[in-house]
Amino acid sequence: MSGIVNRFRRVILITVDCLRADHIGCIGGGNLTPNIDRLARDSIVFTRAFANGPGTNQSFPAILTSTYFLIHGGLRLNPRCTTLAEVLRDHGFKTVAFHSNPFLSEILGWNKGFDEFYDFMDTLKGASAFITRQQQAGLTGKLTRFAASLLGASRSSKVQSFLKKVYFKFSKLEIPYLEGKELNKHVTNWVERNLDERFFLWMHYMDPHDPYVPPEEYLSDFSSRKEAFDFNLSVDKDNLSEEELSTLKRLYEGEVKYTDACIGQFLDYLEEKKLLEESLIIITADHGHAFMEHGRFAHAYDILYNEVIHVPLIISGKSENYKIASNVQLLDLSPTILDLLKIKKPSSFMGESLLPVIEGIERKTPIFSESAEPDLINLKYNINKKAVSCIFGSYKIIINELRNSIELYNIDQDFDEKDNLIDCEEKRAKKLKLLLQKHLIREKAFKMKIYL
Repeated sequence: MSGIVNRFRRVILITVDCLRADHIGCIGGGNLTPNIDRLARDSIVFTRAFANGPGTNQSFPAILTSTYFLIHGGLRLNPRCTTLAEVLRDHGFKTVAFHSNPFLSEILGWNKGFDEFYDFMDTLKGASAFITRQQQAGLTGKLTRFAASLLGASRSSKVQSFLKKVYFKFSKLEIPYLEGKELNKHVTNWVERNLDERFFLWMHYMDPHDPYVPPEEYLSDFSSRKEAFDFNLSVDKDNLSEEELSTLKRLYEGEVKYTDACIGQFLDYLEEKKLLEESLIIITADHGHAFMEHGRFAHAYDILYNEVIHVPLIISGKSENYKIASNVQLLDLSPTILDLLKIKKPSSFMGESLLPVIEGIERKTPIFSESAEPDLINLKYNINKKAVSCIFGSYKIIINELRNSIELYNIDQDFDEKDNLIDCEEKRAKKLKLLLQKHLIREKAFKMKIYL
């Protein structure tokens, strides 16, 4: 850990929706992310980081509260869980958030600990039709329509109803989230007013989320964003031809390139203002996205394969560059940030600091990812019908109660999870099942503890 500064005036957490780790150049190769790769040259890069759930709802509790999804059991943040923002605010950091994902909105409690919280739900034309700070009444139906799209549902009438609200006007695409360059404007305007402050800034880019309509300079198959948008609506995501799937992949790659350019623009601003020094910068994603690797598209609530839970994790603090291939999880991110700042983690954080791993100490910690059957009408999940996974060492087990399936993979030899070993590795499966059982018991005990 010799290369990392132990005291930081600024903590900047950059999260990206739907960003697959294998699309990051310094992790999976390729040239889609030159700006992220540039930051990575002076960073610690975790090449095997895993989200603790397959979607925003399931993953962000781990990122911002170091707790598992089932502790919360719904769309709302459990108010008894301490957030990273609360801890940093208590230690003298000004805290601010910028994003436009309805599942992370103030109305669902995600503003907890932030001095300033900008979710843009009351200004975005698409999103404001579903959630506003004033419109508590009728929230569930509106959120359900939006959620159906975000969860990767098929072409149901609800999804079609939502998509019709995503429209073009005066040749400008109006989508229900803030695009990357617009997000940057809001963030840099705030930073400009707070140059001398110690601050924690969280910003979340939505652009790699479908529908995929990157700006024209990032389009390869269409002459306009309108054509790309119409294509997104016309294809049946449950029955894609190879050509349609290839086109969607290229559109997704265009969104990744665009998001990377936006991140590069923001990093250039920080460099221009001489803010990179004494800044701890983290880039990660809440989850990835499936392109039919296991017969499914998007990131539905019960997909726990690596195409969905393998995410980038880059920590930059003016450190020498090196890659860490150990399996790590986003549950440990907030404890790591606090450890770097020499701040004691709160008792409600279930994760552990990654500093020992960074310093070369081998640690075999089970990694759990969780989800459950959604009940979006009531803004909660049926936690009695779960999908859970456990990674321990070289092996990963997935128990999906919604599909009555159990799968076991050796992810060192089969990271793409093609060869299910459940019938020939009974002892290994039993061991991982036991780890999962102990984990779920621990969760129940933890939940009882925080309510005492």
